[in-house]
Amino acid sequence: MKYFLINILLAFAFGIILIGCSDLQNNIPVTPQLSAHKPGNLDPTSPNFHGNIVKANNWNMKDCQQCHAADYSGGTTGASCKSCHKSPQGPEACNTCHGNFSDTTGTYIAPPRDLNGDTATTAIGVGAHFNHLYGNSISTVNCSNCHVVPQSVYSSGHINPGQPAQVNLTGLASTNAASNASYDYNAASCSNTYCHGNFVFSVDSALPGDQFAFADSQMVGNNKTVTWNKVDGTQAACGSCHDLPPKGHIGYQQFPITSCVACHEGVVDDQGNIIDKTKHINGKVNVRGN
Repeated sequence: MKYFLINILLAFAFGIILIGCSDLQNNIPVTPQLSAHKPGNLDPTSPNFHGNIVKANNWNMKDCQQCHAADYSGGTTGASCKSCHKSPQGPEACNTCHGNFSDTTGTYIAPPRDLNGDTATTAIGVGAHFNHLYGNSISTVNCSNCHVVPQSVYSSGHINPGQPAQVNLTGLASTNAASNASYDYNAASCSNTYCHGNFVFSVDSALPGDQFAFADSQMVGNNKTVTWNKVDGTQAACGSCHDLPPKGHIGYQQFPITSCVACHEGVVDDQGNIIDKTKHINGKVNVRGN
């Protein structure tokens, strides 16, 4: 009987404790969810937009990885950066900072949309990027012709705070006679580039069957100095980089452009239109189907 009463009392006391704990649990305040971002961090029009924070941090996104995981898939936050940054490289893709952000193929990685958000071709950061790389129907130009292309966003020399993008004219831009190709940052102009007519083709280097086309010892281009952010078509018009035909070519200033197809078939059509841009402004003379 004694033990029975003790068990009853213990059970009663335990019940009181449970009721008390239940009341305490109901009164526990909810811990507010912490966030590293201020309101508006996903709004491009807000000063708190996370893109502005990354830019102010000199485009260093390593802090983002502390919460969103090394591959930006969500991490401890559960919020994946890749829901918006849909390129395979996620936020570290080239078009995060410049180029077409909506492109998920990794194709449109050059401006329009420079680091300042400019899209007008008059802006130095935009200029003729599109015309050279994507809207080019007369030649094939690569980013590496004008810039050292980084392997990753953190490659040495890629991000230089307070400086314009470094222009390093190589490859097609500096081929043939254009070893002195240069870019003037103050004037925003390219000069002495092969692409705009700094070339010399000598009769001695031509095949015997093609030497008849030379009216002089050399054929030369016009070697134009062009303004980078003047994008009105005049600087790349047919005949602007070399005369039609070039100086030193037979029939200089006499042959109509429609006659080019006689020797340059596969490059131009009978109206003088470029039909294979890989065979035009490519560092060599494509003649007789070659």
